[in-house]
Amino acid sequence: MNWRQKSSRYSAAVLFVAGITAGMLIFATVNSGFKIEFEIWLAIALVVSLILHARAGFAMSNAQREIELLRGLVQKIKPGLGRSKSLPELDFDTAGVKGIVGNQDTEMLERVKDAIENDRVDLYLQPIVSLPQRKQRHFEAFSRLRNGDGTILRPLDYLDAAVRANKIGVIDNMILLRAVQALRQLETNGQDYRIFCNISPATIFDQDFFTRFTDYLDANCDLAQRLVFEFTYPAVEIMNARVEKNLEAIARRGYMFSADHIRRFDLNWRALSEKNFRYVKASSALLLNENKGDDAARARVKVFKDRLREHNIDLIVEKVELEADMPGISALGIDFGQGDLFGAPRPASFYVMPSIELAEAS
Repeated sequence: MNWRQKSSRYSAAVLFVAGITAGMLIFATVNSGFKIEFEIWLAIALVVSLILHARAGFAMSNAQREIELLRGLVQKIKPGLGRSKSLPELDFDTAGVKGIVGNQDTEMLERVKDAIENDRVDLYLQPIVSLPQRKQRHFEAFSRLRNGDGTILRPLDYLDAAVRANKIGVIDNMILLRAVQALRQLETNGQDYRIFCNISPATIFDQDFFTRFTDYLDANCDLAQRLVFEFTYPAVEIMNARVEKNLEAIARRGYMFSADHIRRFDLNWRALSEKNFRYVKASSALLLNENKGDDAARARVKVFKDRLREHNIDLIVEKVELEADMPGISALGIDFGQGDLFGAPRPASFYVMPSIELAEAS
């Protein structure tokens, strides 16, 4: 029996007992000849107190479940000895990969391990705006790791090494947890945004991770329409059968996908739509260069947009950096834009107050 079923049965039992108790109290007071008004209010107070008690129990149960999932998602995390519980120790086991990757990768993984162990993993957000209004509609999440001296470890520096050492899942876990926390804070602030969270197909392929991953998605099912998982299109093209099956399981839960790094317009948009891809991203350079071409090139852009609309996929023009490009982009009639012109990636605390911190797993 899963947690939701248990909670439902427990709720029904509490309400049943409360109702029976209240009925017996009212019956007893009527038969005893006492004034009925006071006893009825007493009975109502009893029912309310029992319901509130039950709700508190549910909240504690959900909180405990969340903590367990956080522990499970970030693989091999153990409480640090003599350190704050809010700074979990990650057994990144770089020694075990020395025979698999080169010395340069090993050195980089040591720096990644040090950043994770010392809670120097930051969530950055970049706005995705509606066009032409330029109003913030969504955000894309990025991870930024800091060295001990405060300098930033660029993803370009460490992602390839993490993939080669089969450690990318740990980094994906960290950014997923922080993205969910950001959504919770945005929700508290009354801000109904979506967050695009990049994830590696290698992470989805790992069945042990995927089981914990889907447990976490189930626990946060109310966020299904606000959390979008993003893959590069080249990665989508080479997904194997297991990854495809696991993507279907995520889509059945109501979560959506996005594909970036689109380099051609004549792709199989129907197939993407059937997998619940609801967004694709194409660079401003690709779109503007094509639209500045001959009539055939401009026709290809129009057909591209029409096909996306036909299959219920929104187009986001990304890497928009120059104001001079905006007239051409506006002429294309694209609904969403992303790039430094609309806002560079910034720490989540710039958009979400208070700042996002990793939940304490205590």
